[in-house]
Amino acid sequence: MDDGQMAAASDALPPRSVDGLRTRPRVAASPGVLVALGLFSSGGILLELALTRLLSTLYYPPYVFGVLSLAVLGIGLGAAGVAWRPAWGRLRHVPRYMALAGLSALGVVALSVWTAGLSLGFVLVGLVALPYIWMGLALASLFAAASEASPRLYLADLAGAGLGALLLVPTLNALGALNGALLAAGVLTAAAWWMAGGLPGGHGVRLATAGLATALLLVGSNLAMGWLRPDMASLGSGKPIVEGLAGGGRIVATVWDAFARTDLVAPGDGGPYRLYLDGAAPSVMPPAKDNDYLWSDIGLFPFATEQPERVFIIGPGGGLDIWFGLQSQAREMVAVEVNPASVTLVNRFAAYNGDLYRRPSVRVLVDEGRSVLRREATRYDLIFLSQVVTLAAERTGYALVENSTYTLEAFTDYLAHLEPDGQLAIKLYDELTLSRALITAVAALEQEGLTERQALGHIAVFLDPDGEPPIPLLLVRRSPFTRQQLSALTAVARQVGFLPLYLPQIYAEAPLLQVEAGVVTFDQLVAAAESDISPTTDDRPFFYQFERGVPRGLRPLLWILGFVLAVGAVGVGVIQRRVRPRAARWLPGYFAAVGLGFMALEVALIQQTRLFLGHPTLAVTAVLGVLLMGGGLGSGLAGRWWRGDSLPVLPVLGVAVAGLAWLLGWPWLSRTFFQADLGVRLGVVVMALLPLALLMGMPFPLGLRVAGRLGRSQVALAWAVNGVLTVVASVGGVALALRTGFTGVLWAALVAYLLAAATAWYTARVTRGTSCPTAKQGGA
Repeated sequence: MDDGQMAAASDALPPRSVDGLRTRPRVAASPGVLVALGLFSSGGILLELALTRLLSTLYYPPYVFGVLSLAVLGIGLGAAGVAWRPAWGRLRHVPRYMALAGLSALGVVALSVWTAGLSLGFVLVGLVALPYIWMGLALASLFAAASEASPRLYLADLAGAGLGALLLVPTLNALGALNGALLAAGVLTAAAWWMAGGLPGGHGVRLATAGLATALLLVGSNLAMGWLRPDMASLGSGKPIVEGLAGGGRIVATVWDAFARTDLVAPGDGGPYRLYLDGAAPSVMPPAKDNDYLWSDIGLFPFATEQPERVFIIGPGGGLDIWFGLQSQAREMVAVEVNPASVTLVNRFAAYNGDLYRRPSVRVLVDEGRSVLRREATRYDLIFLSQVVTLAAERTGYALVENSTYTLEAFTDYLAHLEPDGQLAIKLYDELTLSRALITAVAALEQEGLTERQALGHIAVFLDPDGEPPIPLLLVRRSPFTRQQLSALTAVARQVGFLPLYLPQIYAEAPLLQVEAGVVTFDQLVAAAESDISPTTDDRPFFYQFERGVPRGLRPLLWILGFVLAVGAVGVGVIQRRVRPRAARWLPGYFAAVGLGFMALEVALIQQTRLFLGHPTLAVTAVLGVLLMGGGLGSGLAGRWWRGDSLPVLPVLGVAVAGLAWLLGWPWLSRTFFQADLGVRLGVVVMALLPLALLMGMPFPLGLRVAGRLGRSQVALAWAVNGVLTVVASVGGVALALRTGFTGVLWAALVAYLLAAATAWYTARVTRGTSCPTAKQGGA
């Protein structure tokens, strides 16, 4: 048995030298070390999510997704370093690695802000990857030192990460993304300081202490003086706020929370205040006085022509839609805004906007619009959406919150909550968004038993030619338009300068004229279109993704990951060819499948619970918290109950079975409890996910036990492979969801776990009953 194998042996072994220290392997899993590891993982998840919020303020979401995806590869690369150079994985190095992760995170945060005006490209990727490389080195080294205690270590790892996920919202709401990221770096250095105190010799104490002091100083001084802040007027990404601040524009107020950074800007041209979310998606805050120019906004058209009494508004933003309703004397308005900061700022500047959100006829809710609409089961005269988009980046990349607003199921919900003569009005961006929305509306009407030609009788389209670009308005009535109604609409439109684009049986241009005449169908139009304008669904909700196939912005990321996988496969092959027994050479395949399955499940489950829970931030927090903390508990239970000497087959199969149960049972659960109070719905999600989470926490640490008996390098290699495939699952999951939907991602996760189970079964025939398989490599 070589030195690496001895490190994974029983705690009953006599004292020996580990990295030059007279200690026992159990030192690497002592209570102090477990606390430090939990703290380290908590800081790691906080850093990742805070960086997502920070970078999405500075850049657009697809770029942020690419940067963070490649950066998180650093965990796998750091672990690969330990597998390649076992001397790097000595236990005494762990506090230093943790401290360097924290210090480099501080540098990343500062440099990201200072260089936001530059186009750094892959330089930014390299910067952000640094803390993750140190994390990979620390985790691989620690687990390699005590692989037999992997379930306890993994319990601390996942429980700490789960706690970090639960603390994310209050932390970012209190500090904002920038200071939250600095605090996360401080947590990493605090973990290093604690770890150094838990290991003999005190290695790394000075570096960890210096890092912790630096982090506390930076957070405290920035909170007090704000010396580190992004210059929103000179962002290199060219976000709309840059133009809004040009020519004397100024930021009047800023709220930075767990959802987005929201800036209220007074433009330099003297126009109305505008709210920007992460520097984009501007919405107008209408002034209480001198606002005559707002009467020419095409968004006022359905209010002025219909004079609705009861109105439901999704995404009121700065309050312009509320102003429209007040001008039409609407008796009751329910407005649902997903961004709490928008509501805060509109209320804070009530003197400017005439206190729009606190009028007697107005009720404003911070929630997800469709979720409220379904739960309250009220019918309205008008449901209004005005260019609903946030461009708020999330951990799942392209799965943006606004997408579920324009799906086929969404249009079905809107139509179901209209009065018989009620109307859905959607103010859109351009021809592409209009085409997709119109085709989706027709598909929703077809589900009610109408033909395409009959469905077109419920639709009218107008255009504001003075917009930049010209702004379309889609009107969808619960009942067909009459000629008298269309004539009245046309008269008003022409009076204010709007152009009709489609009026059923009155005015139409190709290709709608051809559909109306029965010459072609919408399916044929969708198939012939250069862009993808097919209806989106809740399962495949990417309304703003018009490219067919994989988006151009995602392709380079996939190519890079493909290259990493190819190079990694060669490296793994070289390392594993010396491993005995031969079946044990397949261990990296097991850890690859587990990493792929875990992350793919996480991505799919967050998406599937979003509408049920309401606010997207709550869905991310709840799902991550349950999966991570439940997984940690499962790891601890597996360590106590599972005494197998080979890769676990039953726990891995258990994940696949539990995942299948979720896939089959969740639609029924969500329908049954959708109208329940939030606390009940949250409890349903927790109870439904907990069995799956418990099982998901078992395969990885139990596999590490087996890998440890082949040497330390095998543990590090397991971490490297698992880390890389986790990123592949995140990116590949988005690519797969774009093609097949998130149900396809969930099925892919289940297949990955079945492959892991097959690998475990195959290797079990050789490793079962062998307490210490021999290896030709892997020593410390």
